[in-house]
Amino acid sequence: MKLRTAIFPLLLASAAVPLTAAALQDIHAGITSTKTASAVSVSADPALSDGRLVLRIAAQNRTREPVAFGPASVRIATAAGETIAVRPLAALIQDVRAAAGMGGAEPTVAAQQSAPAMNTTFSGQKDVSGFTGGMTSGPVAQPTGKRTRKSADVAAAEQQIAALQAGILADTNIAPGQVAAGQLVSEKIKFRNKRERGLVVTVMVAGETHSFTFDAPAG
Repeated sequence: MKLRTAIFPLLLASAAVPLTAAALQDIHAGITSTKTASAVSVSADPALSDGRLVLRIAAQNRTREPVAFGPASVRIATAAGETIAVRPLAALIQDVRAAAGMGGAEPTVAAQQSAPAMNTTFSGQKDVSGFTGGMTSGPVAQPTGKRTRKSADVAAAEQQIAALQAGILADTNIAPGQVAAGQLVSEKIKFRNKRERGLVVTVMVAGETHSFTFDAPAG
């Protein structure tokens, strides 16, 4: 899936977006919250990827001093208040390596078929939308013996790892007036009540809290 490019123009627009207006925006197209010291835009894939939420987040520093920002600045929770952990970059990379039979990993089940190609956004960032370590076609049973690695599989896995390293949100300092952006992948979401799929994403930047409430995508 291609990254929707509306996220940056929304942040860089000169006019502030009222929170009431932001609440009416579509999470798939991007929801923007603008405050005195910061602005944040969040969008999500239209479907969960193997039960995981894929978010695209951009934060603008509207102060005159650098501000810290990174994965720890983002909290994902159910509407009931249960925290949903963010899957670390290292774990995503290990998922790719395991799916390709690299690094001594010998998967017996849940090994995956070919992984999707990584798209590149208009800003040159890698897009990991719909991607969680090669999880594309559902579990595929594998022999318990050692998997033979194909050069094409390894090359594709290395490309995916490079794309993850480039696209996943990393710790940084946002310079005054600048924007930091990246993507986050959650751990698998399990709702106690399948009829209640509300999610709350809270983003802290420049001492301000931006909250985004929406229903979890299907999947």
